[in-house]
Amino acid sequence: MTDRRTFLRTLAASAAASSMVQGEASSDKLGKTLPTRTMGRTGEKITAFTLGGSHCNHVNSDKIAQEIIETAIEVGVRSFDNARNYGSGNAEELYGKFLTPRFRDHVFLTTKTSKGTSREVREQLEESLRAMKTDRIDLWQIHSIKTPEDVDQRFDNGVVDEFFKAKEEGKVRYIGFTGHTSYLAHLHLLQRLRDRGLKLDTCLMPMNLVDPQYHSYIVNVLPELLKEDYGVFAMKTMAGGTFFGRPPASGSGRSPKKRPSLAKETGLTAQDMHRFVYSLPICSLVSGCDSEVHVRKNVATLLENTKLDEKAREELVAKAKPHAGKDYEYYKKPRV
Repeated sequence: MTDRRTFLRTLAASAAASSMVQGEASSDKLGKTLPTRTMGRTGEKITAFTLGGSHCNHVNSDKIAQEIIETAIEVGVRSFDNARNYGSGNAEELYGKFLTPRFRDHVFLTTKTSKGTSREVREQLEESLRAMKTDRIDLWQIHSIKTPEDVDQRFDNGVVDEFFKAKEEGKVRYIGFTGHTSYLAHLHLLQRLRDRGLKLDTCLMPMNLVDPQYHSYIVNVLPELLKEDYGVFAMKTMAGGTFFGRPPASGSGRSPKKRPSLAKETGLTAQDMHRFVYSLPICSLVSGCDSEVHVRKNVATLLENTKLDEKAREELVAKAKPHAGKDYEYYKKPRV
């Protein structure tokens, strides 16, 4: 395994040389957009901030969901995440109400399916298209791979083949995969793809200040993705809110008690946490927002100077290092 210090130095060099790290703002018919970055080998340009779709469902208010979506458009967000299982489809339906009718031609629209057979994922693709009122998905993702065995089952049950088929049919433009349980699943999926001479286009995975010290996706998976020029999306940049003392998400299997606030323990700010991730060779940072104010705060961080030199990067990681582990990254379930 790569020494973490050596890895971070190598990462700093690759990030500095990468056009993905410092994108440029542009504009479209809706107004000025956020800085864009290149989505790996696809050449697709997307905004460096992607609005997460699950929070639109969590707010339990169509009015607030509409405010979140329309504020994101107003401040220049043009990349929107979702998944079929968010709110049992309700999150996609909210996009179908408030996003696609007015803005479809201007946004990069993603969704995911966690189903385990070719028939089920195809059914969910059709459901996603209907719910979001669109005839195409820009990025469709194999959602939440958990273990190497899980990966094998999805291959054996035709899930991966169905994704490539949907891309060939033009139902989706790009295909990718996601997961936050074990980095071993990611590495196994990449190897299974190599064995068949295949490549997906993107990967969505946890990337944050404590990740490099605990069953790390940044250390173990990111270099492999960069070798094949994947578009890398970052999630869990604040560990699902636990960095600020929030309890793990309901249904996670973890104790609902609050954790000590990493921010208070270390002096790290939300801006520090996002600046670190933005300084990595990612194409976009995916974050859910529960209000229009939250959207504006997230975007403000992106618009600040996000460049970090090697020293600043290592100082942030060092501050967070003593707190790495399952208390914050509760969603990781590494096998011993």
